[in-house]
This record gives sequence, C-alpha cells and structure tokens, in this order.
Amino acid sequence: MKSKVAILGILCATAFLHAESAWTLDACLKQAKQKSLQLESAKLREQSADISIKQAKSGNYPTVSASISNSLFDHPFVDNEDHYRLSLGISGSYTLWDGGSTSLTVEAKQLSKQAAELETKQTERSVQESVLNAFMSLLAAAENLKTAKASVELAQAEFEYYGKLYEAGSITKKDLTQSQSNILQKQAAELTAELNVSTSKTTLRQLLELPETEEFDIVSPETGTASPDSLEPLPSLQELQKNTREAHPGLKSDSISVKAAQKNTQVAGKGNSITVTLGANSSTGLQAWESGAYGDQLKYGWQNSISLGINIPIIDGGATTNKVLLSQVSEAETQVSMQETAKNIENNIEKLYLNAVSADMQWKAAILQVEAETEALKVAEEQRNAGALTYTDFLTQKNNLEKAQVTLTNAKYTSLLARQLLELYQGHLD
Repeated sequence: MKSKVAILGILCATAFLHAESAWTLDACLKQAKQKSLQLESAKLREQSADISIKQAKSGNYPTVSASISNSLFDHPFVDNEDHYRLSLGISGSYTLWDGGSTSLTVEAKQLSKQAAELETKQTERSVQESVLNAFMSLLAAAENLKTAKASVELAQAEFEYYGKLYEAGSITKKDLTQSQSNILQKQAAELTAELNVSTSKTTLRQLLELPETEEFDIVSPETGTASPDSLEPLPSLQELQKNTREAHPGLKSDSISVKAAQKNTQVAGKGNSITVTLGANSSTGLQAWESGAYGDQLKYGWQNSISLGINIPIIDGGATTNKVLLSQVSEAETQVSMQETAKNIENNIEKLYLNAVSADMQWKAAILQVEAETEALKVAEEQRNAGALTYTDFLTQKNNLEKAQVTLTNAKYTSLLARQLLELYQGHLD
C-alpha cells in the first residue's frame, strides 16, 4: 500500500511539473507583454516624450546664473598699474511674455506623450499578433507531427505484415519493396514535421524572450475543437469594423499626433512675436596687486540692477515663415498617415473576416473529406486483401487520407487564428 501511494505521489508530482512547464496562450501573451524588447523600446520612447514635456515647461521658469571672472591685463606705457581684475556677479531673468509660445509647446509635447503611450499600446498589439501566429503555427505543426508519426508506425507495421506475406508467397517482391519505400517516405515526412515544430517553437520562444536552453511545451483547449459549429458565431463585418476603429491604438495615436502637429504649427508662427523679459543683476569686483583695501573695493564696487527688455522682431529673413510652412507640411503628413491607418484597418479587418469565413468553410469541407477518404481507405483495404487492388493504388489512397488530415489541421488552426486575431483587433485580449 505504501509503495502504491508513493508511486501515485510521483505521478501527481510529474503531472504537476508538466503542467507548470506548459504554456497557455494567455501565459504567452502575458510573458510577451512583460519581456518583449520591442515593447521596451516603445516604453523608452515614452520616457523621452515625458522628458520633452519637462524641458518645454522649463521655459516658464526663471533662470539664475553666477559668474566669476579673473583677468590679467597690461598697458605697456602706463606705470604703477594693477594687472589683475576680479569680477563677481549673479544674474537672473524671467520671460514675462513670449506670445504664448512656451505654453503651446508644452501642450504639443503633452499630446506627443499621449501619442507615444498609444504607440506603445499598438506595439503591444503587434507583439500579441506575432505571438498568436507563432502559437497557432506551433499547435498546427505539433498536430501534423502526430499525424506523421502515426503514418510511420502504420507503415512499419504494414511492412512487417507484408514481409510475412512475402515469405508465404502471397505478394511479390515489388509490393514488399514499395512498402519499404513507403516507410522511408513517411520518415522523411516525419523529419519535415519535426523541423516545422522546432522552427515554430524557436519563433515563439524568441518572442517570449526565453533562453535558448529552456524547454517548454504549449497547451490549448482549442486543440480539441472538432468543428467550427462549436465555436461562437462570427460578428458581422460592420460590427467588426466599428469595434476595431474604436479600439485601435494606432488610429487614436495618429489622431492625437494631428493635434500635436497643429500645436507645433502655432508655435512656429510665434517666431515673430514680441517677447518681454525681466532681468536682475548683482555684481562687484576688485583690482589687486598694487591696489589696497580689497574689502572696500568689494563693498563700494557692489551694484544691483533690474532691467526690462522688450524684443520686437522686424525682419528675420523669412525664418518664421519657413518654420510655419515646414510645420504645415508635417501637419499634412500626420493627417495623411491617419487616413492611411484608417484604410489599412478597414482592409485588414475585411481580409481577416473573409479569411475566417473561408477557413470555417474549408474546415467543414476538410472534415467531410477526411470522412470520405477514411471510408475509401476501408474499401481499398478490402479490395487489396481480396487481390482486386494493386499496392500502388492502395498507397495512393492512404496518402490521400493523410493529405486530407493535414488539410483539416491547417484549416482548423487557420480558422482559430483568424478568430483570435479578430478578438485582438477589437481589444478583447487586452
């Protein structure tokens, strides 16, 4: 009894460890959000935009600076002269009015920050899309590998059976050779399937930023889905278009970028605005070497001043006009980019929707095709056993069934992928 309990515990622990090492789709998406290098780059751009806001706001702050000047000088024809001068001072300035340029710049930078945040969200969507493609590709490759392995086992068992028939004189050497050749062909197909699994797993592992040495498996409840009829029906194309436009970060980012570009155009127009600056200064100094009473020099040389400066641009050589024109071009580019994004969204959703509908139809057709090829193989086996069918025709029928099974697998995961991508574009996977 104790040994049975120990064995049961080991089996449970093994199953638990296997479950821990298996990655679900949700776990993969979460891992990609946390570890993706593309997302890290996007987040760094967010930080840069935040720093730009702080830099723009600094235009509203007063500036204060201190200065220390040491001078050595000489008049060759003047006697009894000091040759060293020390000047000390502190000055500050504050812009009272710049035509609103600073406040507009801050607003533009804040809009750019919002656009950068949405661009990060769009990058996250792109990473998720790549993970979805890799995950579904790996599921399909793994299922095709199972089919290939089963084909190899069947071909080997068949060769052993035909070997006995050949020894008994029931089949020809040609049939036995074809059976052996069939094993090699199935083994080659198995190697190709294994390579596809390895390639798909590497792609997914790199998207998840997992180390090369780490082994992992994936699990998905969708693997057991038998037919598209058991899935939720697809929404209408109009509903998909509407939901996607409302949830698409890239489109929102482009819209905010247009507003930021408009603000930048206003900022460029402030280049010929009057600026008013308030300044203050406090300074003193001394001459040394031959002069005395250094303390008195510093004391009685100390002076304070305050100034009000008004700058009125008159002619700037067209610099302001050119800046406005460049900003208007940039504004137009952002508007065109937003329109292109909207068109791409419309086209992508329409294609994805049609792919999903088509994949569902192909999935159903593939199910019927597998059923038909299975029945045809049963008939072929009976005919072969009765001697009414050549081994070549029998192999052809077997290959037809295997092709139908691969077609079914590909159609199934194409349908599942299309549905997941539609969920992603609508923001349901956030």
